[in-house]
Amino acid sequence: MVTVTDTPRKLRIAVLGVGRMGLRHALNVAYAAPRAELAGIADVKEVTLKAAAAQLPPTPAVLDSMDLIESPDVDAVLIATQTSTHADLAIAAIKAGKHVLLEKPIAVDIEDSRPVVEAAAQSNVKVMVGFSRRFDESLCETKAMLDRGELGTPYLLKSCTNDMFDPTGFFMAYSKASGGIFIDCGIHDIDLARWLLNTSASGKKEVQRVFGSGMNARHPELADTDDCDNGMGIIEFTNGARAMIHLSRTAVHGHDTVTELFGTEGKVIVNGNPAINRLEIRDSHGVRSLSHPTYYERFREAFVNELNTFVQVVLEDERVPTPPEDALKAAQIAIALTHSFRTGVPVDFDNEGEPILN
Repeated sequence: MVTVTDTPRKLRIAVLGVGRMGLRHALNVAYAAPRAELAGIADVKEVTLKAAAAQLPPTPAVLDSMDLIESPDVDAVLIATQTSTHADLAIAAIKAGKHVLLEKPIAVDIEDSRPVVEAAAQSNVKVMVGFSRRFDESLCETKAMLDRGELGTPYLLKSCTNDMFDPTGFFMAYSKASGGIFIDCGIHDIDLARWLLNTSASGKKEVQRVFGSGMNARHPELADTDDCDNGMGIIEFTNGARAMIHLSRTAVHGHDTVTELFGTEGKVIVNGNPAINRLEIRDSHGVRSLSHPTYYERFREAFVNELNTFVQVVLEDERVPTPPEDALKAAQIAIALTHSFRTGVPVDFDNEGEPILN
């Protein structure tokens, strides 16, 4: 007797925003997530939508994201639109009963982020923020070493995110809507610091004080929007740990992301030599290796792991590893660093964990 079993359920995911990052997410849903299927794509720009559709399997392609949010053929949405639209789309999706994988940050403004956190807490859907570095194999192994006690007590994180210099001036326009380098770029480093330095153990008030500084080495025009192409930050946590971050848009050798974690019993360096492969080239230029050209190449596998984790969280009703609350706390630190950079003075945090922005 042959027993017929039901076909395993797949999570039907629509991708909202299919620009540079969104298209990569859509490709991952279509081709790298065995338990998911691409249920549609949306983008406000018709040319972007058509270009993305040409690289994807046949799927509904619409200009209005609400068409997919309200569709009965969609279980979840992956939001990769312009940052300023994240919060409204996330809330709409939550109200429509859709699960949400949201690109960071939730919003440029903290007050716009809070309603998303509240809506997620009051719903029965899974809402996960895309902190991709938490799904990188090397950084996950670092966390596992910490959890096993092999590094002792972590007390210092040094983290850099240095994007390859773009001579086209793309970041001139992008900066105006991104919230600035600390919240757009640095939020990953900040989230890593909270994750690896065990800051949540200290209660509601995780941060004591931050200091931000910055300069424009290649993009002096960024000063017109109170932004910078190189930002530095120091974060003092209430559990005694510290984080030092360096953010840059001016790396000429390629994308360079390095994490150094210091513990009382050891130190770990992740991606100290940012090589895209194992080749060592010896030619008229000397001895060299090739670096990652962009952030995506460095964390390609992490994005796939992130997506598949989200699918599993929904289908198996598991705990969300990167909830909106984490994104809100990271954003508060990023906003404080931005304020410190612009005013030249440190920013303290009150007993409720809120930055005091004088």
